[in-house]
Amino acid sequence: MIIKHTPEDFIVKEIPLKEWDDTGPYAVFRLTKIGLNTEQAIDIISKRFHIPSNIIKYSGTKDKHAHTTQYISIPTKPNIGKLYIDEENLKMAHVGFSDEPLSLGTLAGNRFMITLREISSESIAALRHKDLTRFLIPNYFDEQRFSSNNYNIGLHILKKDYKKATEYMCESSDIYADTARIYLAAHPNDYIGALKKIPKKTLLMFIHSVQSYIFNEALAKILIGDASSRNIESYAVAYSLGKLVFYDTVQEYDYVKETESLDLIGFDTHTINHHIKHILEEKGITLRDFIIRAIPDMSVEGTTRECFVEVKSLEVHMLEDRAIIEFDLPKGSYATIVVKALFNE
Repeated sequence: MIIKHTPEDFIVKEIPLKEWDDTGPYAVFRLTKIGLNTEQAIDIISKRFHIPSNIIKYSGTKDKHAHTTQYISIPTKPNIGKLYIDEENLKMAHVGFSDEPLSLGTLAGNRFMITLREISSESIAALRHKDLTRFLIPNYFDEQRFSSNNYNIGLHILKKDYKKATEYMCESSDIYADTARIYLAAHPNDYIGALKKIPKKTLLMFIHSVQSYIFNEALAKILIGDASSRNIESYAVAYSLGKLVFYDTVQEYDYVKETESLDLIGFDTHTINHHIKHILEEKGITLRDFIIRAIPDMSVEGTTRECFVEVKSLEVHMLEDRAIIEFDLPKGSYATIVVKALFNE
């Protein structure tokens, strides 16, 4: 199966929490992007209109390899509504105002339209056995969260092995790898200094990838144990850091006896699920390791994440040479997990 053969095969549109206001301290703009992630688009806007990038806020990040529509906010100033871009890969138009800057709390979810190509007969057969009237998925993080080396970089930062972390960083093809290599060429062995040259959002992404891996592993273990105890069918789909476990019948998720959410652990997490405790021991890290005194901005608190989410307004259109699926997901959930759950791959 091929996903994202072209950016037009993966269309994402943000669903705002509310209608925009007619006036307000923050101007809201709609961005439509092709082949640009959110940070790249904001960098273009910042340089073109001489606006500091740190005052441009948004509700969620969007993938580069997609056709995406999302919203940003900029503090209101004279003629703010005249800011406008109309280019092939980036369009920006003023759509209203808000009382507050945009943030993760101002996004209801995302609407997806995904085109899948070269679907195997086995995947088509798997789909035909699915009940699409109510479709649940385990709320796993998918590959986009981990990139090429994010998890390895984050794990070694938590272990305070900054040399190994920067080695993994320099192996990456991402733009921050060049920053690290250039710094280390001038300052050999200053691995903490190299890390400090990386933007804060990127540094946090490394730690978040470890949190996400632990969540995935714990949820998969919960589902494996439940399936075994109740003698029900499950299947596993491989990803770069392990396997994601799914049930053949989505109603079976309702019977999982664990809590409805799991921790994304941090230094202030109080009660640890026994699966998470085992994973931490296996990886040789503790909650205290999420305090990073050498780079305080990388220290992360814990939070929670729902174990399962419902896929809303799901439609599947099977065509002769491809399939088109449309659906809504809550913020922070991954459309590619829906594809894995539908087609068992």
